[in-house]
Amino acid sequence: MIVFWKDPVYLRIRKRIHCWIHPYRSLIIGGILMAFISGGVSSGVPILLKELIDKVFAKKDPQLLFVLPLSFFVLFSVKGFTGFFQAYLLKKAALFMISDVRQSLFEHLIRMPLASFGKEGTGHLMSRVTNDTYILQGGVAEIIRDLLRNSFTAVGMLVALLYIDYKLTIFVLLAVPLTLIPIRKIGKKLRMVSRRTQESYGDVNQHLSETLSAIRLIKSVASEEKEIRQFREFSQAYAKSQFRSAKYENLLSPIMESIGALGIGLAVWLGGYSVIHGHLTLGTLVGFLTAAQMLYQPIKGLANSQAGIQQSLAAAERIAEVLERPLEEMNVARSGWTVSRLEKSLEFRNVSFRYPVSSSITLENISLSIPSGDFVAIVGPSGSGKSTLVNLIPLFYHPTEGEILWDGKNLQDADIRSLRNAIGMVTQDVILMNQSVRENLLYGLDRPVSRLELEEATKVANAFGFISSLPDGFETRVGEKGVFLSGGERQRLALARVVLRDPTLLILDEATSALDTESEYAIQKALEVIMKNRTTIVIAHRLSTIRTARKVYVLDKGKIVEEGSHEELMRTDGGRYQKFLNLSLGLAPDPGENSPKRSE
Repeated sequence: MIVFWKDPVYLRIRKRIHCWIHPYRSLIIGGILMAFISGGVSSGVPILLKELIDKVFAKKDPQLLFVLPLSFFVLFSVKGFTGFFQAYLLKKAALFMISDVRQSLFEHLIRMPLASFGKEGTGHLMSRVTNDTYILQGGVAEIIRDLLRNSFTAVGMLVALLYIDYKLTIFVLLAVPLTLIPIRKIGKKLRMVSRRTQESYGDVNQHLSETLSAIRLIKSVASEEKEIRQFREFSQAYAKSQFRSAKYENLLSPIMESIGALGIGLAVWLGGYSVIHGHLTLGTLVGFLTAAQMLYQPIKGLANSQAGIQQSLAAAERIAEVLERPLEEMNVARSGWTVSRLEKSLEFRNVSFRYPVSSSITLENISLSIPSGDFVAIVGPSGSGKSTLVNLIPLFYHPTEGEILWDGKNLQDADIRSLRNAIGMVTQDVILMNQSVRENLLYGLDRPVSRLELEEATKVANAFGFISSLPDGFETRVGEKGVFLSGGERQRLALARVVLRDPTLLILDEATSALDTESEYAIQKALEVIMKNRTTIVIAHRLSTIRTARKVYVLDKGKIVEEGSHEELMRTDGGRYQKFLNLSLGLAPDPGENSPKRSE
């Protein structure tokens, strides 16, 4: 049999597996001890059976007639209870160990850089946290339990065989090496198939996650049938992978049965010949055949354990792949400075950026300076790099070239946690948890907030009125992603959350672009209060938001092409800013209006 501790995958991730097991080593050692006792007492069955036939039935020994039944009772009782405690101890170790692995996996995922999440779908990552850990749990509990029990039972039966008749034992063992060939070949197939099966499950999970997240879009374009067909394809691919895994898993059983029958057949032939010619007693032969049968059962079980071992190793490998991905550095960096209130300026100095999966540059040689307390606007066509630019400030992404300076200090050397606590961001797509209004407002705050402060913050954000009208006020649950609230109400909750955080830098990324006039007006009034004495960067298309900015930066194809106040830029005839506003307000001339007419 191929021992898993020589497996290349196990050798690569064994340190991590040992770390998972280490806290529960006492439980596992206890399980091993129980398995050892269970396997040892099992070897007594054929020996007692030999004595029963040869001495009680053949020689009619009355004393052994009372001793042997009691011995059988004690033996099977010990075997049963040790089997129970072995299963109990290993199951407990497995459940708590996998709970730790699942927690470590979640903590690692949530601490990875934002850029890492674009490389793999949410459903695939969820599959690693749920399905892969579940498979690994089964491997630790059931597979190790069976592995230990069958190993010790096989050793015990081998000892019993040697004790009963060592010559017959050699014939029985001739068939054992034959088991190595199918185990090796089928084990390799199982590893590959198991990994593909888990990846197929990830595809199903990914499609389900995307479908439920985009259910409004799907229904708005009547695309239900298309999604049903795609899900069926993923589901059938997963079922086919499971079927292939089951095929290889169950193929071992008949092979092991045939090999076992060959060994026992040799023993019957040689043993029967010896009994007929008086070289062997009937009790010895019966005891030997019983031990031989009991030997092949655990060997067969060890072979069948290969399926679970390969599935567990594939799951452990996929989990380890995630745990080996680099984390986002949240602690104080090398220079050890903590971001506080912006006192002087925020400066971009020759900043360029390229997304890891993109061949083209997104931002090129950006240089700008925003004085503390200033209000600037960033405008430009879609895809010009506006959102990317502001996402570099909280270091969601790191500049490819150049540096961003906070009061003259490079943000690359800052404590990211303190940096993000100093920034308040409100985007077009407000993220709300499926919790109460109060819990959403307090999300991310690490300080106590009084009811009065909560109400004051919502009044500043023009949110107190609609919150008061909700069925349970601040305790009303908002639904997944705030589905029970309107777009304007969600935006005002986001603004109130910013007020409670009291950031020194406020970033508004298209915060009012999707709102109706009434909702926009309410939010604009709230912003006038929130932006006082606060450095503010606004990405917007609406003139009402842009014109009050002290300075406007116009981006196009990742470059700053114009800058100045609204009035200054409007005086530049034919400038990019004028064209941008004309397009945004619908004032641009129809491209086909002055085009030459076709001749008739």
